[in-house]
Amino acid sequence: MKTEGRATRLLAASLTLCLSLAACQHVMTSGLADFKSDGCSMFPDGSYYSCCYLHDVAYWPGGTAEARELADKSLRDCVSGITHNEALAQAMYNGVRVGGGPGLRTHYRWGYGWPFPYRKEYSPLTPEEQRQVAEKTRTLCTTIRLNPSTGGFVVLIADADREISATQARQICPGL
Repeated sequence: MKTEGRATRLLAASLTLCLSLAACQHVMTSGLADFKSDGCSMFPDGSYYSCCYLHDVAYWPGGTAEARELADKSLRDCVSGITHNEALAQAMYNGVRVGGGPGLRTHYRWGYGWPFPYRKEYSPLTPEEQRQVAEKTRTLCTTIRLNPSTGGFVVLIADADREISATQARQICPGL
């Protein structure tokens, strides 16, 4: 009985140390929230809101610094392609580079789908995290629906139906 009590105390002390130092963060499983988008976050949703939706899809699970940079450049290129306004595209790019890091406690940070501070640094997604992203993405894809009159796809952005192009929808859900 004495040994059992000592083992329980040792386990509790180890767990407390592990949690307080975040030394075992990699073994703690934290659930990925369902995908949601607020459009262009701190920026007006112009004719380019579909670019922001794709950007949110990329930001939602987070990952490496290289993946974030690619997402931010894709946002800039998408906005530029739709608006033909290089200054606007660059301003949006600069904004997400400054305000979208993983260490920020915001609803639009890199990796915002994970509870903060679970994923507050850049790192590749673990196999378990990848599994969660794939599962939640499949669920997201069931909510995207074709608009037969335009050929685009309807998505929910900030509690409103909005439309993204078929090409953009297939970037998220290749089977559409």
